[in-house]
Amino acid sequence: MNNDRSDVAEKVQELMERYGLLVSPELLDRLEEVEEAADDLASMDLPVITEEVLRGELDPEFVVDGSPYELVREGEETGTEPEVETREEEEPEVRVEPPTERPPAAEYDSEVEVLENVEKPSSRGDVEEFVSLFVDRLNRLRKKLKGRMDDWCDNIADVISRTSKEPGVVSFAALVTDVRETERSMVLNVEDETGMLKVIVSKRRGEGIYKKLRKIAFPGIVLGIRGFCKGSDRVVFVNDRSGEVRLPGEGLPEKRPPAVEDDVAALFLGDVHVGSNKFEEDLFHRLIERLYDPDDPLGRVKYVLITGDVVDGVGIYPGQREELDIPDIDAQYEKFAKLLEMMPDWVEIVVIPGNHDAIRQALPQPPLSESDPAAPLRELDVHLTSNPSTVRLHGKEGVEVLLYHGQSFDDIIVDRPDLEHDPRGVREAAGMCIEACHLAPKYGGSVPIAPDERDRLVIERKPHVLAVGHTHIASTGEKGGCTIISTGTFQRRTEFQKKVGIEPTVGTVYVLNMRKDKYMSKRLGRVDLLDGG
Repeated sequence: MNNDRSDVAEKVQELMERYGLLVSPELLDRLEEVEEAADDLASMDLPVITEEVLRGELDPEFVVDGSPYELVREGEETGTEPEVETREEEEPEVRVEPPTERPPAAEYDSEVEVLENVEKPSSRGDVEEFVSLFVDRLNRLRKKLKGRMDDWCDNIADVISRTSKEPGVVSFAALVTDVRETERSMVLNVEDETGMLKVIVSKRRGEGIYKKLRKIAFPGIVLGIRGFCKGSDRVVFVNDRSGEVRLPGEGLPEKRPPAVEDDVAALFLGDVHVGSNKFEEDLFHRLIERLYDPDDPLGRVKYVLITGDVVDGVGIYPGQREELDIPDIDAQYEKFAKLLEMMPDWVEIVVIPGNHDAIRQALPQPPLSESDPAAPLRELDVHLTSNPSTVRLHGKEGVEVLLYHGQSFDDIIVDRPDLEHDPRGVREAAGMCIEACHLAPKYGGSVPIAPDERDRLVIERKPHVLAVGHTHIASTGEKGGCTIISTGTFQRRTEFQKKVGIEPTVGTVYVLNMRKDKYMSKRLGRVDLLDGG
């Protein structure tokens, strides 16, 4: 026997001798390998010496034959055919067999098609690019409004020209640049590439529109507006009788549902925050174990989509260092990569970044493949896409998912007095983004947006699912036929969250049933890992 056996081998040998057992040399050799892979083996139903055996919770008088984990009673010789004493009433032999059945998801092929992705955003950061960004936003969203409002004018110059000599009712699209209230009305300054107008909504005559605007009107948003205009004054009056205010996505037809034949599912999670001392690693391991279980509903999971903040990062908020278990950003990504490696090889994984990740903070955020600290993720067989990005799962008739971390939700919730950071607030913020056809409709808030010739945050095509993170609050909903999924978190409540009154939903993930009949009847399932659900 070698004198330099590992500590684990020596401890196991000592414990076995307490029970009158000898440990075969093959087992000791194997234990050194087991020590290196202990974390992986612990989550599998393999014939290994478990903690229960070492604690004496199982009968030590057993044999596992046909494997290198052979235990021999003291006084017997080791060998391939150990002798067993013959008795009149022989006790049944206890065997530990490796799992032979794989979960349903392992039997199907997978397909992830990236439909929209910002791989390497380029930006000069000058004024011209900001102008191009807003012009592109307005032009693309104007197309969604045209044809759905009466008395349409193509631009503000057309509005002024048409109503200068003969005032009347017109409709047009414009970008809101300023919002203010007086005692009797709400006043919007709006503009496009051809001019500016003032829109006045009476609180008495336009009460319904006024209430709507209180929820949706802020700088940066594109609106369809119908009202009475006198072009020479460059003022549009909007009331409930003849006026209208519409978001670009309001009233658009629902997307045709997916037509997946295979009985597979997609799992949504986010805000893992590896590196935080509040990271619930045990829950994450529990989730991985369930993906392997053929009898668990999670055994149908073919796709895992992660909505950002995979690590806690460094220097993100005041006092964060005191709550870090891993203070090195490179080590945080190494740990996260090891967790992903433990997931089944038949599962396809898609990961987007968030504001805690080591990538530029301005939206859109490039994929983590562009991040040096996140280099370990590039070595894995996972899809690293931008924030936001759109993927289609399981073929041409599969489920289209728009992945977005959700940074803009903070501004939307804060700007609306009727919303809080709770499940309803998250649903409302996501629903507004869907109807605004834009993921960060408010400009000038806490979320930086990178200047570009094209606005990458416009929702060009309505997805089947909008999946978001960031808020740490689990919530689901529906808007215009689009399913909303807000993932929970794997991080317990931080001191910062206590100060701002946020109660996170820890250990909650969502499962989307993709087969067409289940998609239509019971689309979503909620899994609360803390409760074993």
